[in-house]
Amino acid sequence: MEENDNIKQLMQLYFGKHFSLYGRILYGRWLRANDNKLQKDEILQELWENSDFQATASTHNDWNVLQKHLSINTSNQHSMPLYRQWLKYAAVVILVLTTAGTTYWLTDHSQTVRSVEMTEMFVPYGESQQVILPDGTKVWVDAGSLLVYPKDFTHADTRTVYLTGEASFSVHKNPEQPFIVKTTYLNVQALGTVFTVEAYPNDSCSMATLEEGSVLVSVEKGNVQPTLLRPDEQLVYSHTAQVVRIKSVDISLYQKERSGYLIFENTSFCHLMACLERKFNITIHYNSQKYASEYYNVKFSPNENLDDVLNILQHLIGIHYKVKGNVVFIN
Repeated sequence: MEENDNIKQLMQLYFGKHFSLYGRILYGRWLRANDNKLQKDEILQELWENSDFQATASTHNDWNVLQKHLSINTSNQHSMPLYRQWLKYAAVVILVLTTAGTTYWLTDHSQTVRSVEMTEMFVPYGESQQVILPDGTKVWVDAGSLLVYPKDFTHADTRTVYLTGEASFSVHKNPEQPFIVKTTYLNVQALGTVFTVEAYPNDSCSMATLEEGSVLVSVEKGNVQPTLLRPDEQLVYSHTAQVVRIKSVDISLYQKERSGYLIFENTSFCHLMACLERKFNITIHYNSQKYASEYYNVKFSPNENLDDVLNILQHLIGIHYKVKGNVVFIN
């Protein structure tokens, strides 16, 4: 049941346009993978039945295009009635193509990626998880993040994984096979190192933070030269200005965050609220203009719940709040 809830939440985030273009490409890989196929089909059917979309002549044309990309054999209907089977794939066509526009099947033409079976890890809001990749690399994946990686690195020139959200990596050393983290705006390459990449689709910046070893960070857009980071350095890339800034950071803070701490240094109120939403799986309503110029330094320990955090912010900032279910109102 928990696995179904996670799959459903991921689909709802996607259809709600919470993913960037690159995130939609990752979603396409996840949706096409064989893992949890039955659950994916059932949830797509449920979303279709609860939607207002109608199958039209153009839907049939879109289906033919999608079928060509996926090489689906429609003659194999299994035990599902033809009408229900058509609705299921119509749901894929209508919800995927019209809700998000160009997606994986129409944008990702990499034969190398498509020949490798991919595995996905989606971490819902309110959770964090650890995974060990096929090469032995340890990854701590934060709330609201999607990590996609090959099931086997054996026959690849690089160990390339795809991230939407935030994760910390302790990379297993293999100089002959570079480890690369790809996000919407940044590519982070490491040989053997510990680093964190933060690339949430709705944030204004993407960041790479190095704890030990070395990483080469490349920017996907603009004319920014690749940057070699040293330990205790953080690269911040502004999505709008398309500029890179390098700053020194206290790495011990990032190590504590993997133990459950929430630590903010010179953090905007907007970013602080977004982190709390992911941490506690809540929605926070507030006047963004009122707090637009406010920046804070605050640390929350692992045993502090939402009420504790809000009480601390009330004394620290002077906010007034109300909690109704999983929604927080701040004035």
